Amino acid sequence: MNRVLGRRVLAACAAAVATAAVAAPAQAAGPAVDLLLPDVTVAAGGNTYAAPLLFAAEDDALTGGKIVYELSGDLDGVALATADADAGCVNEGPAKLVCTNDFYTFVGPDGGLTDYAAVTATKSALGEKGKLTVTFSADGIATSTRTVDVTVAEGVDLVAGKKQSVSAKPGGGFTASLQVTNSTDAVVHGTALLAGTDYAIAGVKQFSNCFYADGVLNACTFDEELQPGATYQVELPYQLRKDTLAPGRVAGEYEWLTAGDYDDLIKFVGDSGFDGPGNPGADGKLTLKQVSTPKSAAKQTDPNPENNWQDLDVTVTGQQAADLAAVGATATGAAGATVTVPVGVKNLGPATLASQFGLPAVAALVTIPAATKVTGVPDACFPNGADGILKGNPKAVQYACFTDEVLPAGSTVTWKFTLKITKVVPGARGSVQLNPKCECDAFKPDANKANDTAQIVLNGTDTSGGTGGGENTGGEGGGLPITGPQTAFIGVAGAVLIAAGITGFVVTRRRRTRFEA
Repeated sequence: MNRVLGRRVLAACAAAVATAAVAAPAQAAGPAVDLLLPDVTVAAGGNTYAAPLLFAAEDDALTGGKIVYELSGDLDGVALATADADAGCVNEGPAKLVCTNDFYTFVGPDGGLTDYAAVTATKSALGEKGKLTVTFSADGIATSTRTVDVTVAEGVDLVAGKKQSVSAKPGGGFTASLQVTNSTDAVVHGTALLAGTDYAIAGVKQFSNCFYADGVLNACTFDEELQPGATYQVELPYQLRKDTLAPGRVAGEYEWLTAGDYDDLIKFVGDSGFDGPGNPGADGKLTLKQVSTPKSAAKQTDPNPENNWQDLDVTVTGQQAADLAAVGATATGAAGATVTVPVGVKNLGPATLASQFGLPAVAALVTIPAATKVTGVPDACFPNGADGILKGNPKAVQYACFTDEVLPAGSTVTWKFTLKITKVVPGARGSVQLNPKCECDAFKPDANKANDTAQIVLNGTDTSGGTGGGENTGGEGGGLPITGPQTAFIGVAGAVLIAAGITGFVVTRRRRTRFEA
């Protein structure tokens, strides 16, 4: 499994909850859909997958989805086939595949997937080049088309080293020793390394053949040739951030790619308008050194990415906790008036809270005061009913709110609700409850749970905050409830992306939660 992407798919699952409402099946007009697809490089004698990404400005569930794949050019030894026997795909000859979807096709700013195609090549097809044209249509939208290059390349197999385990305290240093073996009989002409690490892991140096975004390592490239059967190693110096939560555990994951596969990835990222791997460092070159005796210049691809991964497991020693405090609010208004209620969470430190898997660092359950109607909902908050992800009171009007995956020590995240007062009820109360019971990996080791609940008070004299809760049935909600389809969809999308070998940088557009110092 593509584990870095798998972790980022988990982050996308969080984004589904934290930054996107569930698509409404019955909208008057569907959104314009942008179809994105990387170039396809298939190993001679092997197969790969073409998995288009579907983007739209707003979340929607489309009906009548249809996608057509068609090969052209010098590709006599290349054929298309269904990648899933249950996908509703039919071949109209070896070079054309037509797939229809009897269910919803989900699209949105975080991307969506439709039926994907298997691309196979005979051994004799080595060196063939051509095009793949993909066309997507659905009810109520304009047809989208994308044409990409198809290349039949020499197949090689890069095998990553074994999992490495180290220990360090906050602020302490350690080294990640990463290995790769060329397990084929052919020379591998250049490699690349993709990196995915938890927030707590910080680089000590920035190498000239590596690429960094906001100081975080994303990728390195190596022009050394890997001899058949030989093993090579790089050593990356790291340290834990001084504000790392302790004790605990953080992780890094790394994938080796051939130079050809990396070039395809970078071209796709650039052509699609996504952020690239970042800027090169200035601390000299990171060297790929041969560490064992080894048992063509054509483009190469690795058809077996399952063994390209190496894990880094870091045990964080010491004691350093995080204290989360709920932020309540008060407001006053007459019947018919609209008021703004800013609620949130503050990390009192000393540790920064960072989700290990890119999920939201903090979840909050916001209960709306009685005799009000919700007219404005923050981007990161969603109705939380009986089937909501957070365990609340089904009789109350409640919202699930989420922070980004990192909540720095000393920072506050604020969610501003807009409420219309339908009737003046003196001292009408709601609440903000941090990390309630949740069908998720909620943060548990809060250093001080006494401040995890704060009150929302309308037209009251008590402005001290305090503890909320109770059997408040609340006001009238706004927006759409959180249910299962989109979260499930993103999980399926992640699995398809993994199968398709689209790796590395997240192809996810997410709204960001603003930090306030």
